[in-house]
Amino acid sequence: MKVLITGAGGNLGRVLAPALQDNGYTPVLMDFRPLDTPYEFIQGDASSKADVFRAAEDADIIVHGAALHGVHLQNHSRDEFWKLNMEGTYHVYEAAREHGIRKVLLCSTMGVYGASISVPDSSFAVVTEDLPCLPGDFYGLTKTLAEELAGFYSRSHGIRTISYRLGMFVPENFLRYGFRLLKGGVDDRDVAQAFLLGLKNDTIMFDAFNVMAAVPFSLEQLPQWREDPRALLESRFPGIADLVTRRGENIDELLGAWGHVYWSIEKARAGLGYQPGYNFAEFYRALQSGNDAHYPFADLPWWGVPEQT
Repeated sequence: MKVLITGAGGNLGRVLAPALQDNGYTPVLMDFRPLDTPYEFIQGDASSKADVFRAAEDADIIVHGAALHGVHLQNHSRDEFWKLNMEGTYHVYEAAREHGIRKVLLCSTMGVYGASISVPDSSFAVVTEDLPCLPGDFYGLTKTLAEELAGFYSRSHGIRTISYRLGMFVPENFLRYGFRLLKGGVDDRDVAQAFLLGLKNDTIMFDAFNVMAAVPFSLEQLPQWREDPRALLESRFPGIADLVTRRGENIDELLGAWGHVYWSIEKARAGLGYQPGYNFAEFYRALQSGNDAHYPFADLPWWGVPEQT
């Protein structure tokens, strides 16, 4: 089964392509930049309908990852976001309709929630997929509209879509990667797991799922987590502050960007069978043993491409 990955020069393609091959799929990579890759590669731009149609011609499933992201808001115009994120998504669904492709796995974002996240004074906002999509920036808007587009093609043309509201998984140093897992981050390998589960799923017609690491605290502990996060973390992971200090970092600074938001992955667990295997507990054990190789993606170039989209 051939799986086309658009925007394959980015972080998703880096981890998903080898995972596809390891699980018996044939990855086909598409990116607007040339990639030095061991997999089948088609150079093309998602904003070009002809390029997408050409790349999708022999595909069985499309993983649509080509996009500008939140980090690009500072140096890309709204026109550029619209052209790639919206027109590119339209081209993917038109190519699927034209070529009889019955499933698209869509990269969305945690940024679709925006203003619907309301933080109580003494606790955390619990973000589930039941919240309305009220994006707070133009990037989030394009992803919200992309999900709407996917829903239309599901209803009108029978093209199944699983939309992944992905947490943060851009390359990061080891410590910041680990603490990011507490606040909406996700390990690259768990992202790949979620997409593999989507490939195998034959019951979902259209749905969206949060895909993040599992937070190691219960909902009942959230007020304590807000009041004294360092103490709660230390009680659950003894010596964590000292381990961080030895690395030349400040644990209060790492915890300070928490944002008082609890990202729920219960729907992905129930609907996809998603069980993240690289959570804060696994990071803590690796930190204890000095095993930075637990996270092999820090600062990695993707097939010689230095800047990712």
